[in-house]
Amino acid sequence: MIYIVDFGSTKTKKIARCLNEIGVNSTTIIWYDSETIDWDNAKGIILSGSPLLITKTNIDDHLHRYSFLTHKHIPILGICFGHQLLGILFGATIFKGPEIRQKAEITIKQKNILFEGFEEKTIMQEDHTEGITLPKNFIHLAYSDTYENEAMKHNTLNLFGVQFHPEDSGQNGLRILTNFSKLTYLK
Repeated sequence: MIYIVDFGSTKTKKIARCLNEIGVNSTTIIWYDSETIDWDNAKGIILSGSPLLITKTNIDDHLHRYSFLTHKHIPILGICFGHQLLGILFGATIFKGPEIRQKAEITIKQKNILFEGFEEKTIMQEDHTEGITLPKNFIHLAYSDTYENEAMKHNTLNLFGVQFHPEDSGQNGLRILTNFSKLTYLK
């Protein structure tokens, strides 16, 4: 079972539909219910996007509730806001950038399981106005012309972040979610 944490994104239901389409069971949790969840039952966690702008919001409650992710030894994928939240938990800096709400070319810098089956360049759906620097102990996986940190992975944990939205990126996005879900079977 993959737990999807819903941070208020209108796209969260699409994540669940994509997982269902590839035959992966999931359950969606509202972000503020985190303390009522038995996370030991999770085979993996996906953190959704959010309408919140971190540069204009106090996210201390989010950081407090999800600080356990820094030492959880299961696969975790942060999408957009989830990517930024993971990065900040590990010391990244958030910044306001250009507004991108379209498909964009992503260049894969470092091959690994998340980008298995991809060429060096691929198209993904963007929908954001903020980005993060690469946190310490993370590998830089992908970039675009507008955002340097489009994808990252922790050095030792199966902890990933993507700035783009796989749930809105057609077959390319399904491949990302399929590749991520493979890790949940290795737990």
